[in-house]
Amino acid sequence: MSLPRFTIAAVMLSLLAGCAETPFRLAMLEDTSEAEEAEDADAGDDRIPRLNSSADGDLIETLLADYFRSLESDAVPVQTAMAPENAVPEPVQRLSGKGIRVIPVGPPKTHKNGLWHYVRERLELARWNHESVETELAGLRDRPARVRGLAKRAEPFLHYLVGEVERRGLPLDLVLVPMVESACDPSALSAKTAAGLWQLIPATGQRFGVEMAADYDGRYDIHASTGAALSYLKHLHSRFQGDWLLALAAYNAGEGAVQHAIASNRAAGRGTDFWSLPLPPETRGYVPKILALSRILAGPDRYGLKLEPVPGTPALARVEIEPGIRPADVGSAAGLPEPVFKLLNPALKSIHDAPQRKYGLMLPLKNAQAMAASLEGAELVSAKTVVVKKGETLAVIAKRVGVSETALAGWNGLTPSSRLKPGQELLVYPV
Repeated sequence: MSLPRFTIAAVMLSLLAGCAETPFRLAMLEDTSEAEEAEDADAGDDRIPRLNSSADGDLIETLLADYFRSLESDAVPVQTAMAPENAVPEPVQRLSGKGIRVIPVGPPKTHKNGLWHYVRERLELARWNHESVETELAGLRDRPARVRGLAKRAEPFLHYLVGEVERRGLPLDLVLVPMVESACDPSALSAKTAAGLWQLIPATGQRFGVEMAADYDGRYDIHASTGAALSYLKHLHSRFQGDWLLALAAYNAGEGAVQHAIASNRAAGRGTDFWSLPLPPETRGYVPKILALSRILAGPDRYGLKLEPVPGTPALARVEIEPGIRPADVGSAAGLPEPVFKLLNPALKSIHDAPQRKYGLMLPLKNAQAMAASLEGAELVSAKTVVVKKGETLAVIAKRVGVSETALAGWNGLTPSSRLKPGQELLVYPV
């Protein structure tokens, strides 16, 4: 994609952002005409507005996925910013690199045949056959552009999500959950106050460690919400005795609803598998959507679908920022167009106010690396992999590599009491 085309797209969304006043529920695999209005946003909220038309959805794909695609061949313009013509830019404060730390996220490895090929060979839920799955398959088969659009939206996050799912020992089918939940829009907000890539409600987010404050909502933070959502799914999998269909149903309807349905059926002498339960219609459709998507992505050729290849290399970086630095200035120093910067960091209430506490941003890896190279004092770090030896515990390994047991567990989606297997790989970040 050429740079001028991207500039036009950025201008279009900037104009949209200036006009939109009300957030909308993002239509996912359903028709966009069924989108419902959510509560009004606070007047001071300058996150990217929630969009609901198919044209806006295409625009998000152009802004985010196409920007990442452009980085595969284009040089990153450092210390520049794209803005609408005649717009008066916010003054950019002079930055030093002191207090800025760039950490690539996702496994430090590549997949030579591309990510979709890697995912395709490891999907575990594609085997399910049921009339509800067949119905969803028929709908998706008739609308291949919709599947391609969802796959394209997932591209910027795919390597990161694959890594986060794998290091928790979870099935790769879970990378499809954000495709169904939010169509991979990190700024999505539902009428029921579910927010972000994983559509976490406030109670669930806070239960699994997501911070929510006046100037920050961690449910919109790609990194924080992914950790919370995967911890929740892992908990649900254990709660429902290893049944992923029940775990996914509970993710959508809530643990209580699924437990009540199981108890009701058991008392009546009926089956307690997912297909037998009297669950809400939304949930009865939600699980088959994921299963149908898994089936299609496991064998796209059988459904006449050709997916754009996605490089199997890291694409995102987590940037740790010390207090007093404006997020907008970091985005500008990284050469990142403001609309893209907002789409990647919608957790921030404002990108033009300097948080008075340490915070994190998500940036394209190439932009973050270019920024680190251009700012004196900025630190570029990367994780290393350690292999678990027979008999080793987290405490032993933490002592061996010189980090805290809590930090080592957190980096790898584990708890201090988690059991390790010989040959298991753990990520260790500099401290």
